[in-house]
Amino acid sequence: MTATTFASPPWWRIAVALIVVPLVASFAYAVYSPAYQGLSDMMERVVQTTAVVAFFGAYPPTVVLGIPLILYLRGRVRASLANCAMVGASIATFPWLCLTIFFGPDEAYTNDHMTYQHGMMTWWGLLEAIELLTEIAVFGIAAGGLFWLIAAAGIKKQPPSKVFE
Repeated sequence: MTATTFASPPWWRIAVALIVVPLVASFAYAVYSPAYQGLSDMMERVVQTTAVVAFFGAYPPTVVLGIPLILYLRGRVRASLANCAMVGASIATFPWLCLTIFFGPDEAYTNDHMTYQHGMMTWWGLLEAIELLTEIAVFGIAAGGLFWLIAAAGIKKQPPSKVFE
C-alpha cells in the first residue's frame, strides 16, 4: 500500500513558530481586549493581559493539541496557508468551546441579560458564547497564518513522493 507524503518544513522552523506564534497571538488579543486588573496604565494592562492569555490560553493548547497535530499531520497534509489557518482556529477555539459547553456558573448576567440560569445556558448566553468563540477563532486564524509564515512559507513545492508503509 502506498501513501502520499508532502514536503514539510524543517523542525527548527516549526520549533520557532511554536514559541513565537502563541506569544504574538496573546499580545494581539491583549491589545484588542486588555483586562482591567485594577491597573490604570494601559501599557501595563496589555503586558499583564498578554502574560495571562499566553500562559493560560495560548501555550497549553499549543502543547496539548498543536504538537500532537503537527506530529500526526506532518507529511500527510500539505502545509498550506489555508490548512495552517484552519488548524490554528481549531486549536485556539477547542478548549474554550469545551469550557463553554461543560462548565458554567449556576447563574450569571451580562448587561442586565441572564446568560446562565439554574446551571443552564440561556439564549443570551449562547449568543455571548458564539461571540467569544468567533473572536477566538479569528485570532486563531491569524495565528495559523503567522505559523505558516514562520514555519512553512517558502518550502519547496515538491511533487508528492510515494512511500511504502
